[in-house]
Amino acid sequence: MSNAQLILIDKRNQPIKEYIVAVASSDGLNIKGINVIASPAKGEKALLNATLQIPPLEKLDFNDKKIVDSILDNMVVNGKTMSVDELVKKASDDEAVQKSLTKSVKKLTNKLFDLIAEFTSSEVINLIKERRNDAHFKLKGADKDIKGKKIVCIDIEATDICTKDSADIIQVSICDLEGKELYSQFINPGYDIPENEKHNICTEMVKDSPLLADAWPEFYAILKEADIVLAYSTESDFMYLEKTATKKVMDFELDYNAWLDIAVHAKDLVGALRWQSEKMYWFYKTPKLTVAYEEILNKPFPGDAHDALADAQATAELFKAMLEIGRKSQVMTKKPTPVKNEISNNPFAAAFASAKRKK
Repeated sequence: MSNAQLILIDKRNQPIKEYIVAVASSDGLNIKGINVIASPAKGEKALLNATLQIPPLEKLDFNDKKIVDSILDNMVVNGKTMSVDELVKKASDDEAVQKSLTKSVKKLTNKLFDLIAEFTSSEVINLIKERRNDAHFKLKGADKDIKGKKIVCIDIEATDICTKDSADIIQVSICDLEGKELYSQFINPGYDIPENEKHNICTEMVKDSPLLADAWPEFYAILKEADIVLAYSTESDFMYLEKTATKKVMDFELDYNAWLDIAVHAKDLVGALRWQSEKMYWFYKTPKLTVAYEEILNKPFPGDAHDALADAQATAELFKAMLEIGRKSQVMTKKPTPVKNEISNNPFAAAFASAKRKK
């Protein structure tokens, strides 16, 4: 008869902090100091040592059972992922040992439930759920607001970031909400395009393209006639146009209030929660377009990221998918218990942050 068993080793010096819960909610994590060992008997050398992977909690609906099942299916041994059943078989060829290890899985599972309860009982979870519900409310409202409106979606590529005065537009693409191309054109800035990790556009690609002054009237008219202009991070696209019009002395009467930023909705819907330790407040990260698209539509991003037309069409498709989520949501009939925004691991930090907000 074997005394072998799977043992959860927990060498943490402190309980799980709320900022760790926030990371685990979106990204998952490996907790240092927590391992599972296959032990033949008390005091004897371990047969095998496995590292635990905490999966992204939100993707599993913060459900303890789903999370524990995922952990048991994705243990890491010497860099290889395996299930707890595979771990048992790998630990020993002895049937009696395997049987004893299998018998201890139930006890290990209960220990994992206790561990995961430290995550799912955190107030951070309600904070995230409340933000997602708010996102659904906003999308329901947006769905009503756009009815009967003429909507276009724009994306712009440039030689540099929008805050730089030297930045020049080198591609403009516009489509409708169905993704139909309305305008797509490379722009010749009149000089060699410097290398830029944000796009793959080179001087050779734009050498036969029009100058901005020649291209401007056509795409400007499309934007001017639209009731709503969609973009992923509208501030940068609008700034490119506004600063360019000033620099080139061209007409510019676009109203930023008619622009709808899809990135804001994506941040509310799937953005990761993080703790700003220096200024002591919680914030939600704005996901990249590719990340938001793949998380919300649950499929690979189409085309090349940072090609203006591909990005504009993906943004339109993403917005339609988000509207559908809001449309189907039952959030108006059920909301989680409201929580305080100033959750902190440090009561003094929380009090200080609260005082700063009241100023």
